[in-house]
Amino acid sequence: MKKRLLVIAVLLMAAFVCITVLNGMDTELSPSEPSGSGTAATDTADIKPSSKGSPYKFYFERLTPVEKRAYNAIIEKIYDMPERIAVPKIDGKELDNVFSALLFDNPDLFFLGRKCAVETRMWSTYFSVDYITDKADLADMKAQLERECETFEQTLTDPDNQWRAELEIHDYVIDKCEYHDPEGDLIYSSSYGALVDGRAACEGYSKAVKLLLDRAGIENALISGVSENGEGSGGAHMWNIVNIGGDYYHLDCTWDDTVSDDGGKLRMYTYFNLSDEMISGTHRDFSYNFGCKSTAENYYIKTGTYFESYSRSSESRLTDIITKSVKNSRYQIQLRFADKKSYDGAVADLIKGERIYEVLTDAAKRVDTPISAESIGYYENPAQKVLTLVIREK
Repeated sequence: MKKRLLVIAVLLMAAFVCITVLNGMDTELSPSEPSGSGTAATDTADIKPSSKGSPYKFYFERLTPVEKRAYNAIIEKIYDMPERIAVPKIDGKELDNVFSALLFDNPDLFFLGRKCAVETRMWSTYFSVDYITDKADLADMKAQLERECETFEQTLTDPDNQWRAELEIHDYVIDKCEYHDPEGDLIYSSSYGALVDGRAACEGYSKAVKLLLDRAGIENALISGVSENGEGSGGAHMWNIVNIGGDYYHLDCTWDDTVSDDGGKLRMYTYFNLSDEMISGTHRDFSYNFGCKSTAENYYIKTGTYFESYSRSSESRLTDIITKSVKNSRYQIQLRFADKKSYDGAVADLIKGERIYEVLTDAAKRVDTPISAESIGYYENPAQKVLTLVIREK
């Protein structure tokens, strides 16, 4: 049989945009950090966030005192879908900050539109917002979302292990959802769209992940910026920041949800717990600098599939990795390399030089399941220096 390599294509994400109306004037909001301030003001420490909504309100902490009071006033009432809510007197810029912080912090506010306003009458100021559903349907939608969250929580293998819980959240959202971004339909930019309907844009993926991380007791926040697909095209994007072991990491489930050219779903870990440096090849212009410097909880480092360098002497280690994966019924193997030189060397030797067949031949002798040593699928990601191998059974 003639040896062949199957190249696997990948479907990536698209962009999202939020629209807000301020005092009757349309203002387009970029998918970025709520624009209050880069750091929390020192005189706001005594203003605590409401207990309603997310337990991790990162963007609330960056607001000014009057913005915090408005935020709390809104979130205390908004779940009842009132026509208006009394708030402290705020201007359009402050409304921008408050409303963006509410949307970034609280993934259960899936029923909010993107147009809001403040109106001041005499000594009273009121906030109003467009809803994307009506009150009659909201209770049922909340119940559906709650059931999905509870269903997932019952599958957690070790809730006290934050890294394991994060991994299972990553896998659950990817398996549950497919990318879908119809213009103007905001339900697909929500946790409800991702977890209940099973379709969402990047904002929906990110908010579903945040909702489940919130419930798992894992500190996290949303982040936005610009993403590029390695071919010079890209746009606005949203993903997650997660705190594992006391350090912050980037987590992007949208870009880890990939589709092969034959329509099959490929669950990747390319964007699971990356440092700023690791993600910089595809993601930039972060809305907030979380200082993600550690690599200790990165997927490849934790699972032993990270290569500091690559040479022929690395083949025995790769054989061990393939053997272990097949014995555990895992036929998709992802390898990450520390630098371009190592990645290019591995691709040149294993793929172009076809040394992978020698490795497969050795691995096949060690496993009970017959695997092909003559055919293998692969996907190259030079931007992230990740090589994915798809082992085939005979």
